[in-house]
Amino acid sequence: MTDTPFDRRHVLDLVADLLPVLVPDAELDPAGPIVKLRWSRGGLTSSAEVGLTELIDRCREQPHHLWPRTVDDWLRAVVDEIGVATDEHLYGAVAERQRVTLRPQGWSAAYDSVLAGLSVPFGRYFEIVFGIQSGPDWHRLTQVRRVMHGLHLPGSPSGLELTLNGLAGLTLQEVPGTPYRMFHRPGDQTVGLALVDHEQALPNGGKGRGTLLALPATDLLAVCPIDRRDDMQVRVDEFAHWVAKAHADAVDPCSPGVYWLVGELLAELPVDLDITPSVTLPKALKSPFWRRRRT
Repeated sequence: MTDTPFDRRHVLDLVADLLPVLVPDAELDPAGPIVKLRWSRGGLTSSAEVGLTELIDRCREQPHHLWPRTVDDWLRAVVDEIGVATDEHLYGAVAERQRVTLRPQGWSAAYDSVLAGLSVPFGRYFEIVFGIQSGPDWHRLTQVRRVMHGLHLPGSPSGLELTLNGLAGLTLQEVPGTPYRMFHRPGDQTVGLALVDHEQALPNGGKGRGTLLALPATDLLAVCPIDRRDDMQVRVDEFAHWVAKAHADAVDPCSPGVYWLVGELLAELPVDLDITPSVTLPKALKSPFWRRRRT
């Protein structure tokens, strides 16, 4: 007995059956394959062509009997996206309100949605997640809604560039009672992107023995300086506990980790707050040679 070869036409037949029920104003173009969407709310009328490759690939990985539910869920999600896209237009030019935020690696994969979100990896530990700012809300940008807004077209502004431009005015603030400093703008989920542009935001951050840093919240990037005159083990242990509390108290938490930026390397340091010392320091920061060289 052999498996039946995958035929995308069977998926398109399901789309053709369900489309008039779930999205009456849409039209299927099997040659694309795409769905042509048309929608209106109030005085706003818009249209877009959404590719079906994502849906077909999802079905390709599933048993045939799951396809009807998969297609149904996908089309219902598209209907929801129409509502979100329409609301986003109410706040003005959507392209200019694109923003990105930094999240721990795997954050997008854990997001409960049948529609693929727009994100790219940043190193081993983080990913850059694209979204749209609408008033006080930030909506994760899906591939489908990106097309609805025409953000995939040549010449469309880059959400990453717009975000980095918006961080140009950030300055490091002292953390009272500590040797740490931080970039902090309460409620702004883009502040962590300062790490992506660290050559500008922290021009000396990777030089010499580097810098210890943390992103306990999306609106907070903390920097712990490396000082050969101090006991770095004590300093970084205290920093790790401060980071853990900031992460626990954050409205929009990011990562509880402590990272070492040196040159172009970003490495996460092992942390266990239940033991002493709490942080496993790299040899470069705890060697006797390093500790003896005082100025």
